[in-house]
Amino acid sequence: MGVHGDRVSIIFTVLSILVGILITAAGIYSFVSGFWRSIIGFVLGIYYIIFGVMIVFLEISFPARILSLFGFYAYWFGKGLFFILLGLLILSDSGFFLFAGIVVIAVGLILCIIHFISTVSHPKPLTNREAAHPSQQA
Repeated sequence: MGVHGDRVSIIFTVLSILVGILITAAGIYSFVSGFWRSIIGFVLGIYYIIFGVMIVFLEISFPARILSLFGFYAYWFGKGLFFILLGLLILSDSGFFLFAGIVVIAVGLILCIIHFISTVSHPKPLTNREAAHPSQQA
Protein backbone atom coordinates (compact mmCIF):
# COMPACT_ATOMS: atom_id res chain seq x y z
CA MET A 1 0.00 0.00 0.00
CA GLY A 2 1.30 3.43 -0.85
CA VAL A 3 1.66 6.56 1.20
CA HIS A 4 -1.60 7.90 -0.25
CA GLY A 5 -3.60 4.91 1.02
CA ASP A 6 -2.05 5.20 4.48
CA ARG A 7 -2.92 8.91 4.65
CA VAL A 8 -6.50 8.18 3.65
CA SER A 9 -6.65 5.45 6.31
CA ILE A 10 -5.39 7.89 8.97
CA ILE A 11 -7.95 10.49 7.88
CA PHE A 12 -10.80 8.00 8.24
CA THR A 13 -9.47 6.78 11.58
CA VAL A 14 -9.44 10.36 12.91
CA LEU A 15 -12.92 10.90 11.43
CA SER A 16 -14.10 7.77 13.25
CA ILE A 17 -12.68 9.13 16.51
CA LEU A 18 -14.64 12.35 15.97
CA VAL A 19 -17.79 10.30 15.30
CA GLY A 20 -17.17 8.39 18.54
CA ILE A 21 -16.89 11.68 20.42
CA LEU A 22 -20.10 12.92 18.76
CA ILE A 23 -21.93 9.71 19.73
CA THR A 24 -20.65 10.06 23.30
CA ALA A 25 -21.87 13.67 23.41
CA ALA A 26 -25.28 12.56 22.12
CA GLY A 27 -25.30 9.89 24.82
CA ILE A 28 -24.51 12.34 27.59
CA TYR A 29 -27.18 14.74 26.34
CA SER A 30 -29.75 11.94 26.01
CA PHE A 31 -28.78 10.49 29.41
CA VAL A 32 -29.10 13.81 31.22
CA SER A 33 -32.29 14.96 29.50
CA GLY A 34 -33.87 11.50 29.30
CA PHE A 35 -33.37 10.80 32.99
CA TRP A 36 -36.33 13.00 33.86
CA ARG A 37 -38.54 12.37 30.81
CA SER A 38 -38.46 8.70 29.90
CA ILE A 39 -36.66 5.49 30.69
CA ILE A 40 -36.00 4.88 26.97
CA GLY A 41 -34.04 8.12 26.58
CA PHE A 42 -32.11 7.27 29.73
CA VAL A 43 -31.20 3.75 28.56
CA LEU A 44 -30.36 4.87 25.01
CA GLY A 45 -28.12 7.54 26.49
CA ILE A 46 -26.20 4.86 28.37
CA TYR A 47 -25.85 2.80 25.17
CA TYR A 48 -24.62 5.82 23.20
CA ILE A 49 -22.04 6.59 25.87
CA ILE A 50 -20.80 2.98 25.93
CA PHE A 51 -20.61 2.71 22.13
CA GLY A 52 -19.06 6.16 21.72
CA VAL A 53 -16.30 5.43 24.23
CA MET A 54 -15.80 1.99 22.66
CA ILE A 55 -15.39 3.55 19.20
CA VAL A 56 -12.77 6.01 20.44
CA PHE A 57 -10.93 3.22 22.29
CA LEU A 58 -10.95 0.86 19.30
CA GLU A 59 -9.70 3.59 16.97
CA ILE A 60 -6.75 4.31 19.24
CA SER A 61 -5.89 0.72 20.20
CA PHE A 62 -7.51 -2.42 18.79
CA PRO A 63 -6.55 -5.37 21.05
CA ALA A 64 -6.45 -8.65 19.14
CA ARG A 65 -8.63 -10.44 21.71
CA ILE A 66 -11.41 -7.89 21.16
CA LEU A 67 -11.60 -9.09 17.54
CA SER A 68 -13.49 -12.20 18.60
CA LEU A 69 -16.26 -9.99 20.00
CA PHE A 70 -16.25 -7.16 17.44
CA GLY A 71 -14.79 -8.76 14.31
CA PHE A 72 -16.98 -6.63 12.05
CA TYR A 73 -15.10 -3.53 13.27
CA ALA A 74 -11.86 -4.71 11.60
CA TYR A 75 -13.29 -3.86 8.16
CA TRP A 76 -14.43 -0.54 6.70
CA PHE A 77 -17.78 -2.05 5.67
CA GLY A 78 -18.53 -3.45 9.13
CA LYS A 79 -17.51 -0.20 10.79
CA GLY A 80 -19.68 1.73 8.30
CA LEU A 81 -22.75 -0.41 8.96
CA PHE A 82 -22.21 -0.02 12.71
CA PHE A 83 -22.07 3.77 12.30
CA ILE A 84 -25.21 3.74 10.14
CA LEU A 85 -27.05 1.73 12.83
CA LEU A 86 -25.98 4.12 15.57
CA GLY A 87 -26.79 7.14 13.39
CA LEU A 88 -30.30 5.84 12.76
CA LEU A 89 -30.79 5.31 16.50
CA ILE A 90 -29.55 8.84 17.27
CA LEU A 91 -31.53 10.50 14.47
CA SER A 92 -34.38 12.61 15.82
CA ASP A 93 -36.30 15.74 14.90
CA SER A 94 -34.38 17.71 17.53
CA GLY A 95 -31.54 20.00 16.41
CA PHE A 96 -28.50 18.32 17.97
CA PHE A 97 -29.73 14.76 17.49
CA LEU A 98 -30.65 15.52 13.88
CA PHE A 99 -27.16 16.90 13.23
CA ALA A 100 -25.40 14.04 15.05
CA GLY A 101 -27.49 11.38 13.32
CA ILE A 102 -26.90 12.80 9.85
CA VAL A 103 -23.14 13.13 10.43
CA VAL A 104 -22.81 9.59 11.80
CA ILE A 105 -24.89 8.12 8.95
CA ALA A 106 -22.88 10.08 6.34
CA VAL A 107 -19.57 8.85 7.75
CA GLY A 108 -20.96 5.31 7.85
CA LEU A 109 -21.95 5.50 4.19
CA ILE A 110 -18.51 6.84 3.25
CA LEU A 111 -16.81 4.00 5.15
CA CYS A 112 -18.99 1.44 3.36
CA ILE A 113 -17.93 2.92 0.01
CA ILE A 114 -14.26 3.04 1.07
CA HIS A 115 -14.41 -0.70 1.74
CA PHE A 116 -14.69 -1.35 -1.99
CA ILE A 117 -11.79 0.93 -2.98
CA SER A 118 -8.67 -1.22 -3.24
CA THR A 119 -6.12 1.56 -2.53
CA VAL A 120 -7.20 1.88 1.09
CA SER A 121 -6.14 -0.91 3.46
CA HIS A 122 -8.12 -2.28 6.37
CA PRO A 123 -8.66 0.07 9.32
CA LYS A 124 -5.73 0.21 11.72
CA PRO A 125 -5.54 1.73 15.20
CA LEU A 126 -3.58 4.96 15.63
CA THR A 127 -1.10 3.55 18.15
CA ASN A 128 0.17 0.59 16.10
CA ARG A 129 -0.26 1.31 12.41
CA GLU A 130 2.50 -1.08 11.28
CA ALA A 131 0.88 -4.13 12.86
CA ALA A 132 -0.86 -6.74 10.77
CA HIS A 133 -4.57 -6.51 10.21
CA PRO A 134 -6.40 -7.81 13.33
CA SER A 135 -7.94 -10.69 11.37
CA GLN A 136 -4.43 -11.94 10.55
CA GLN A 137 -3.23 -11.93 14.16
CA ALA A 138 -3.43 -14.97 16.43
